[in-house]
Amino acid sequence: MMQGVAYQKMGQIDQARACICRYANLDCMGEMGEAEMQIVQEFKRKAEVNRYALEIEAGQVELLEGCVNLLLEYQEEGLAGLTVITEAAVRHGWRVDFIIQMLEEQVDGLDEDFGSINNDHLYRYYYQKALYEQWMGRPQGAVEYILKAMRVVDGRGVERHMLKCILVLESLREAATEGQIKRYRAILEGMK
Repeated sequence: MMQGVAYQKMGQIDQARACICRYANLDCMGEMGEAEMQIVQEFKRKAEVNRYALEIEAGQVELLEGCVNLLLEYQEEGLAGLTVITEAAVRHGWRVDFIIQMLEEQVDGLDEDFGSINNDHLYRYYYQKALYEQWMGRPQGAVEYILKAMRVVDGRGVERHMLKCILVLESLREAATEGQIKRYRAILEGMK
């Protein structure tokens, strides 16, 4: 499974598809007990989610509806799926406000526990949502999401993420409200 993700990140789509196909077809392994069947079913579900993510990232807009339906069914995949859709929307110029809003309502943990295991997913989503808001011409919304991304990574030893956020925020500084600038300064002060 990790090999498929690695191929996907490197842009080697055909190799990623082949890896996904391998772990989607584990049920051909022969006799299995109930516990093994549950594991196989989990891999099949992961394969389906990853297949959608791969194709959405590649620009297959016609698969959005199926992807959203799957994410609504398997809400534990919602944050990662929401991130993929938002990133693809910016990359491919898709207007997906309705989809984002619908999935945000289904995802547990947005704006809640910044100490959770989902910090990386939460950071990536907020960062991508900021880029989406900026692309949509809503700079103050973009600033809000960059500030959220900064809060997620603040003090967690991921300076490269913080630097990326600072660069985006600085590009939006003139559109930021006074309150947003105060929150930004407070985050920067806390970094000292």
